[in-house]
Amino acid sequence: MTSPYARTLPPLRDLPAPPRLPLEDPELVPPAQIMLDSRRELTLRLLRAAWVPALLLVALWLVLWCLFVLGSAPTMWTLSLLFGLAEPLLLSQTVAALGFSRGALGLSVLLVPLLAPLLSLATLPLAAWRVAALDPAAQLSEQVFQRAVASRISSTLLAPVLAVIALTAVLGAVGGPIPWNGLGAGPLMAVCLALLAVQATGAGLRRWLGAPRLLGVSPVGELRRTALIGQDPGARREAAAQLLASDRRHLPPTPGSEADGAGLTRAGMLRALVAIGGASRRWFWPALLAGGWLTFSVADLVLTFSGLAATELTAVPSPLGPVQAAVMLPVALLTALALAPVPGLAARLVEGRRGAVSDLRTYEDWSHRARVNPWESGLVAVGGWLGAGVVAAGIAVATTILAVTGLHSAMTWSGAVVLLLLAVPMAGLTVAAALRRDARTVLYGPAGRYTRRATPFRLVAPSRGTRAQRAADPAVRAEMRRRIAAEGGDPFGLRDLDAEAGDRLWVDDSQPGARAAEVRPGDVEQGLLPDFGGEGSPFSAPGEDAYEIPETVTRLPRP
Repeated sequence: MTSPYARTLPPLRDLPAPPRLPLEDPELVPPAQIMLDSRRELTLRLLRAAWVPALLLVALWLVLWCLFVLGSAPTMWTLSLLFGLAEPLLLSQTVAALGFSRGALGLSVLLVPLLAPLLSLATLPLAAWRVAALDPAAQLSEQVFQRAVASRISSTLLAPVLAVIALTAVLGAVGGPIPWNGLGAGPLMAVCLALLAVQATGAGLRRWLGAPRLLGVSPVGELRRTALIGQDPGARREAAAQLLASDRRHLPPTPGSEADGAGLTRAGMLRALVAIGGASRRWFWPALLAGGWLTFSVADLVLTFSGLAATELTAVPSPLGPVQAAVMLPVALLTALALAPVPGLAARLVEGRRGAVSDLRTYEDWSHRARVNPWESGLVAVGGWLGAGVVAAGIAVATTILAVTGLHSAMTWSGAVVLLLLAVPMAGLTVAAALRRDARTVLYGPAGRYTRRATPFRLVAPSRGTRAQRAADPAVRAEMRRRIAAEGGDPFGLRDLDAEAGDRLWVDDSQPGARAAEVRPGDVEQGLLPDFGGEGSPFSAPGEDAYEIPETVTRLPRP
């Protein structure tokens, strides 16, 4: 964060490859740089804040139950509910014709929303384990760190829900023991709405289970205000350093360096898939699922009325059976994997723009970055076009296979047209957004390999035990002495004190009984006064004779 009145910095060009920082063992992080006392404390905080996620999950499972029931034949259910107001017997006939029973529906609508959320709540210890391993200093900004905390918790809680939706879709495709006639228009519409409901629930979970609520850190907005308009200059500098670190991974990479051409290596392509997958949650999937919901709703309406006019009420054809699914699933997976080399190929295609770069700094504002770095803006644009072309090719291959094998139908052609009009441009925008945000991660790797953000913490919680137990670990104590010596301290004196007087290199301020001449919250809560070096205190000077406090003024010693 810099002031708008600050002096303009000179441009940086022809930089060498950024050096990698030495790897640090998270098991040797000093206890003073760990946010929480233990992973158990993090789990307890999650449990105390879990009442809102529990309500969201109950509402989600209720929506999923309704979609599962209505997905068998949405238009038929709607007509039966409307006409059932005048003739209740018609609704009973529809329930029986679709393979349901009143008793089972009544029991399931009560049990599913109450018991199914327990599957997600049972994953809270796993969510705590995933969050505890985060290194705040390795994240490029405070906002990225807090998003990572919320994303890891929400994705863990929603993993059982996604597994149930996937299992239901597979059973519907193979004709399993569920009241769906294959993956027809109605079930596909229900799956699209279910995934949209999961995304909406995930947004609510991330908003509630944020880092400020769980870890007690300052919100990003508060840090930004302090960095911009804080009264204390030192506090402004600390807040600005904690808010955002300078990214040393410049683009384009230095010719001949490890990052030059890393987009076409196995690790680079894997990082590209992760980046594109993360961007697809914000761009590709919401648009595709919304379009699928509208398309399959209209298709179910048309197919239902066609069945009413031609045969009988329940004779609605299934456009996606086991054979069609067996053909389309491998094509979809291969198309997704074909996106992996897109960033590396785009970097090769824009190599001619390297000489037009006027500044290699990583500016936070994209418009400024694109203006001074035509190579990076070209990488984003070319990568977006390549991504759209890959998805278009995948749709064309799948449609051709279905047409050649005779597995196509009228819905196949309409689905292909919708995908070409919707999925192809959204795929291009998704790849462009992923490269705009994570092109450096794809080519270089995580930002924590090259820079450390100025934050007081290096770990959220210990992997095992507590901070006090970690402080007693000889390996951790040796690492603490090494750091004190690197900062100009006296490690030999500390070693002598440790051997003779049992010194403590770290004291947990929140624990009662901590011996030091300062007020500690744990002592005050239990009525223990701070140690100011009085009689019997280890901090009193040796050889001094302590005198008792006089009861009256007449007993005061005279000068």
